Amino acid sequence: METGLHELLKEVVFTELEREGYHLYVEPAEPPSWRLHWSQYRPDIFGVFSNEVESLFVLVECETNPGIRRIRGKISKIRCSLNIQKRLNERHVLRLLLVIPSGMLRRVNCPELRKFWDIWIINPRGEIIHKIPRKEYTNAA
Repeated sequence: METGLHELLKEVVFTELEREGYHLYVEPAEPPSWRLHWSQYRPDIFGVFSNEVESLFVLVECETNPGIRRIRGKISKIRCSLNIQKRLNERHVLRLLLVIPSGMLRRVNCPELRKFWDIWIINPRGEIIHKIPRKEYTNAA
């Protein structure tokens, strides 16, 4: 059974992504498009934004008690089981979004996780207080 906090996180991110134009699916048992396949994994929210030249996909994980080991496990499941069938000449973007309550950033703020996940922090009133983009890492010589 989900907690009220988990429901709040999902509700807030759903509303925000809907404003961004995504078609959203909450805890889909199966991928909602023939172009996608996953196994051993089910996101809290899955979103699709598509037009003639690009497709944007967002996988949302709402974590009330986030931890590095747990998020690493999700990354591993996504890598092993998510397949996207691209169309010719189409740009596609996969966005991983980790949604956490305020006060929890220190638990997931490490380079290994930050290079994969955008992180949104939501306060107890249901407001997004920070949107932290994933951190691009380059090998500087």
